[in-house]
Amino acid sequence: MKQLIIALITASMFLACSKGGSDLDIKQKELTEKKKAYAKLKDEIEKLEKEIAELDTTRKDEGIAVMVDTIQPGTFTNPVTFQGLVSSDMNVIINPEIPSKITEIHVREGQRVYKGQVLVSLDGSTAQAQIAELENALQLAKTNYEKQKRLWDQKIGSEMQYLQAKNNYEGLQKSLLTAQVQLGKFVLRSPINGTVDEIFANEGQLVSNMGGPGVMRVVNLNDVEIKANVSESYISSIQVGQEVEVFYPSLNLTTREKISSVGNVIDPDNRTFTVILKPGNSSRMLKPNMLALISASDYNKSNVISVPTKLIRNDGKGNYVLTVDNEGHVSRSMITIEKQFARESVISSGLEAGDLLIVEGYNGVIAGDKAKIVSKK
Repeated sequence: MKQLIIALITASMFLACSKGGSDLDIKQKELTEKKKAYAKLKDEIEKLEKEIAELDTTRKDEGIAVMVDTIQPGTFTNPVTFQGLVSSDMNVIINPEIPSKITEIHVREGQRVYKGQVLVSLDGSTAQAQIAELENALQLAKTNYEKQKRLWDQKIGSEMQYLQAKNNYEGLQKSLLTAQVQLGKFVLRSPINGTVDEIFANEGQLVSNMGGPGVMRVVNLNDVEIKANVSESYISSIQVGQEVEVFYPSLNLTTREKISSVGNVIDPDNRTFTVILKPGNSSRMLKPNMLALISASDYNKSNVISVPTKLIRNDGKGNYVLTVDNEGHVSRSMITIEKQFARESVISSGLEAGDLLIVEGYNGVIAGDKAKIVSKK
């Protein structure tokens, strides 16, 4: 019996040990698999972190990405643009001095005409009738004057009769001359050599010089000019002979011209002065009142350093810009401004050739930061 009990206890212990050993193996196997999965996941995490670090340009430890421009002295020109209009003194509207009806138009649109050429005939019948009356009266006055003169030369008659006849005769001569001049005003002639640009009236139409477009326009496009009103702030920088660029938007044409005249008087109403240009070979393409955009420069200097004005900051002690060295260390470079304009500023000191000026990403860094130069402008 005692042996049986010992056997049963031994068997129970064996079974317990066998069952416990099985759970341990399972757990150990599960742990091994988990460690393998963890190692694989850790490798993937490290790989992703590395890839993210390479792509993330905002990480401080890698440096903040900035774009730089290498400082190089050169010629600086500050452009200014002002608006002008094509004009011509040879742009004439033909109008009658005396209201009358058109009897005949002798030219057509596009026709070249010369100075003094008859363009339009007006109804001058009233003036012609007046001339006929004056001629008859003049003939009678002449006969009477000659008769009174002969008598007066013979000391016959009174001096008063002679003087009245003479005065009447001379007065009618002047009246006839005036009427003939008036008759000439019923013929409209071209005051210039040019081209009939447009005819506004028709034969049989009553025309006058009181309002309306006139009878016709004659222009000479060989004598056009560009006039512009320029702010008085540029009076010292705009000079006769200065070369400028002229752009005609309606023609999509750009030319180089020279300023031919600069006004000496400032208009008190708009504080401007007049600038005149004489176009060259392009003048035949231009039309009066055509828009012209004139680009000139109000500052020009060679061998200078200039930076975009938007990059300049002020810390209360002076002006500065942010620069970076080849290792990526950001610095504050104090500068002296020689001339400042809206877009660019000329720097007289504080920067040297070869300095790396931060032009993009400057809002994300301060002096002492580590920057990463992603590209050079």
